Amino acid sequence: MVFEKSLTAMVKGIRAHRGKESEYINSCIAEIKNEVTSKNMATKSMAVLKLAYLNMLGYDMGWATFAVVEVMSTNRFATKRPGYLASSIAFTEQTDVGLLTINLFKKDFGSQSEYQTGMAISCLSNICSPEISKDIITDLLSLLSSSRAYLRKKTVLCLYRIFLKDPPALRTCFPKLKDRLTDEDQGVLTATVNTFLELARKNARNYLSLVPQLYHVLVNTSNNWLSIKLLKVFQLLSPLEPRLPAKLVEPLTNILNTTKAQSVEFEAIRCVVRSMPEGTAIVALAIEKLQAFLNSSDRNLRYLALDLFREVIEKFKEKAPVSDLHDKVLTSIEESDVTARHIALQLLDKIVHPSNFQEAVQRLLEFSRKAMPNDEFLGTILRMGSRDRYALVEDFAWYLLILGEISRNLDSSHAETVAEQFVDICVRVPQVRPYAVTLALSLLDAPSAGDGAEGADKASPVSSAMIGACAWTLGEYCGDLEKPAEASFLSGARCLLASKGIQALDAYIQTRCVWAATKLYINAPHHAPDAVSQLHEMLNASLPAFVRSTHVDVSERSSLVLHMASFFKADGDRIADANTVLSEPLLPVKADAQAQVQPAIDLDEPFFAKEEAQPSFLPVRADPTDPYSLASTYKDDLGILAAQEPAKSVTGPPSQASQSSIFYLGQSKEQVPAEGTEQAEPAPDAQAKDPLAQMRERLEAQRTSSASAPKYQVMREEVSVPGGLTNSIGQVPSSSSSANALPTPPEKELTELHGRLWTCHRGRHIAVYACVRSHNLRKQQLRIDLRCERTDVDSSQVVSDVMMSFPSAVTLLEVQAPGLVLVQGPLQQRSAKVKALVSTTNFRSPGVVALRCEVDYSLASESEEAKQEKEPFELQLPATTFLVPQPLSEDDISEYMSQHAAELLNHKAVQAVSFASAGQLDVSMLVGRCAGLCHLAGIRQAVPQSQDLKFILAGTCLPSTDVPVEGQPPPNAKIICMCVAMVRESNLELKVTVKAYRQEVADEIGLHIANTFRELVEGRLREM
Repeated sequence: MVFEKSLTAMVKGIRAHRGKESEYINSCIAEIKNEVTSKNMATKSMAVLKLAYLNMLGYDMGWATFAVVEVMSTNRFATKRPGYLASSIAFTEQTDVGLLTINLFKKDFGSQSEYQTGMAISCLSNICSPEISKDIITDLLSLLSSSRAYLRKKTVLCLYRIFLKDPPALRTCFPKLKDRLTDEDQGVLTATVNTFLELARKNARNYLSLVPQLYHVLVNTSNNWLSIKLLKVFQLLSPLEPRLPAKLVEPLTNILNTTKAQSVEFEAIRCVVRSMPEGTAIVALAIEKLQAFLNSSDRNLRYLALDLFREVIEKFKEKAPVSDLHDKVLTSIEESDVTARHIALQLLDKIVHPSNFQEAVQRLLEFSRKAMPNDEFLGTILRMGSRDRYALVEDFAWYLLILGEISRNLDSSHAETVAEQFVDICVRVPQVRPYAVTLALSLLDAPSAGDGAEGADKASPVSSAMIGACAWTLGEYCGDLEKPAEASFLSGARCLLASKGIQALDAYIQTRCVWAATKLYINAPHHAPDAVSQLHEMLNASLPAFVRSTHVDVSERSSLVLHMASFFKADGDRIADANTVLSEPLLPVKADAQAQVQPAIDLDEPFFAKEEAQPSFLPVRADPTDPYSLASTYKDDLGILAAQEPAKSVTGPPSQASQSSIFYLGQSKEQVPAEGTEQAEPAPDAQAKDPLAQMRERLEAQRTSSASAPKYQVMREEVSVPGGLTNSIGQVPSSSSSANALPTPPEKELTELHGRLWTCHRGRHIAVYACVRSHNLRKQQLRIDLRCERTDVDSSQVVSDVMMSFPSAVTLLEVQAPGLVLVQGPLQQRSAKVKALVSTTNFRSPGVVALRCEVDYSLASESEEAKQEKEPFELQLPATTFLVPQPLSEDDISEYMSQHAAELLNHKAVQAVSFASAGQLDVSMLVGRCAGLCHLAGIRQAVPQSQDLKFILAGTCLPSTDVPVEGQPPPNAKIICMCVAMVRESNLELKVTVKAYRQEVADEIGLHIANTFRELVEGRLREM
């Protein structure tokens, strides 16, 4: 070719043709198609290079793949380099000519130039397929032994990409890859560790055999990057090998005390947090070092510290410096970095407790006023407040004020949650209802909540969902209004019906307001008898506007209420008879309770007999003579026309109904006009008074005048199904029907699992192994399997006649000798298994039981006579050995906890366990196995609209004997365990809460259950 464009010329041409790039590129592609057919390899190489650039811009180069292979086959490095680049970019596993590159790779692997070989290795890692791997893996293995460190390093890194495409190749390469852990070159060693790290993320158990070599590298290296990679590997291996954390204590302590690299120090802290058990000294050191990161001026280090503190709180809550952390987290919430603020809010949710909950909420509210959007702050407040059925809330009146303030964020996505919590607190906390109903009335009576009068800018409106919640609260608990209540009843009904803005709200809000006004009317004869006639007039005057609504629910409910008002009129005695409908107290009901009721109803059968059509109650349009008038207009649908109608005036209440009260926000006695006189307009300042500010002032005044803080009783239990309802077969459904019984493994499987749990005591010459089996309730005996083995390697010494002695309080069954004979005669390498049956009559209490035993044996040598040796041996019985599983329904557990919370369940312990790469586990089966191994019976609780799983495990203590036994539990003592399983992507987090009659019993059982989970998932009991 006389003239050809270089890549630089083509790029300049693209930039020069602004707005016409496509036309120019198409012309370039036409030229490239001619160039790739050239016999000049330099021209073809440049064409391939330009195609690679255009491919990155989105243009297809699949038609030129054979030309790319031709360029790769040239001998000149500069010419073939564009070919390797283009193939790395464009070739996939489906590229047909990819198999033609195998011989090219083999040829370049033997090149004298290490850079040409390295280029081939890099290309192979990008285009490798299982077919290419099978033919090329032998040549790559030979490069692992190359004398050039550059090639060894690139080969190690390339192998990881090949293992992903062709997993069987890992078995072939593992021995030689393992040898690279002893490589003298730091680059090769770092690449090898990094490869094993990535492989361990897939399945760490395959690489437990590498622990000695990795440990040797860790204690001898001074390379910071290599140390970080090694610490990451040990984080993955430690949960799989119980002995590894103890081995890592020394090197981790050395790193924490000596390293100057903050990256290595942080990784060591993370390794301690994820690997070490609670209670070790290195954990305290790591937490102390982590606090220094939290105080750093570097924003990135503060973010890492906050993120890691979440794990510290979950695993070492007792050791975490929560008091110091609280202030730091509140400061971090003001970070401009969104991710740091998000982590700080999550951490605050975990560390807050009742004593500092109010301070945290006030700070979050201050931040929410400055930050937009502020939903993240508001969501944290609501999440903390509702945790464990409002366990953090000590002053519910104050929290209702907080909900009222949050409801003023009209654009918040949490409006429904605020309304739900407002109603839920009113239902659960009877003592707060007088304040709640007064607050609800004040929010409804605010100018901005109704018709948008002047002063709405000072008294901010609340969300429509909150208006519905206030309406429901006012109607349901109107009996708790301050007496005399006539003024409050009339004010409430006026806000619910006569306010113009109500008819512009959603249909369900309007329905709720109409029915709340009806409740006021029905309850008036009991609580506000002087207001009955005026309420009756108000219903007749206001309800026709709701009857004309285009929303079916609103119209139907309004018509019903209007008929009721026409029937009862203003007769208090007749209205009082209707109060029986509302006489039963409302209890908190589970969200899925209705799903448990399965009535035997044929949906194809009509519910009622067919009736003749009746004329509508009122005409839809003002002009009934128009035959084409079908429905309301668009403005009617929004309630705008109804809102423009003048409000009907209602005669005010008697002046004596407006006496001063801390809960009354209306007019004082002096402000109430006499009957028949026209009410004066209030002053603008008084009209714009913020109702929340008024309620806050009155709450503070009440707290100041009261000698003691209010005491609230919260109904934390829920009603599953309303009484009297039956299911499809005519049986009364129990509340536990929503809680499925846990799948319990068969007895044979539990026996096999118990048989894997051996404990070991090593002495100077022998080691004793013990396995505690399940106890036999009927025979009152416990089986313990024992065996022993030699620990010394001195063949000149002979160990014989091994006997084990139990404490005097332990009764051995079927044994005549003073002790249990483990070996009779000389002990070879390992003895046979011996069964010991222990009477359980002296053991009643759950918890760890330590039996101080002794092992007696005869030790002889060639130069000395036989002599008797004694070694102490402590045999620990697991904490749940003497528990009996007791299947209970959810109602039974709830009743037991409510009756015996003060004396038998007044101590609790919490354990948290997390597992990585456990997303495929059957959690119900896992908890069922754990319950069976720990002698507990369990049920699964339903958690609506949540991925989390909740379980309740229950066990009872052994029955008391006639002869008092030391540590005997109280009568009817049970152990209640609550387990929450949270699946987050591929991780499983388990939180276990144990309640018992004694603290040490709760601690020991909680620790044993957590250890059992670890054994089932990662230890000796996991499924192979």
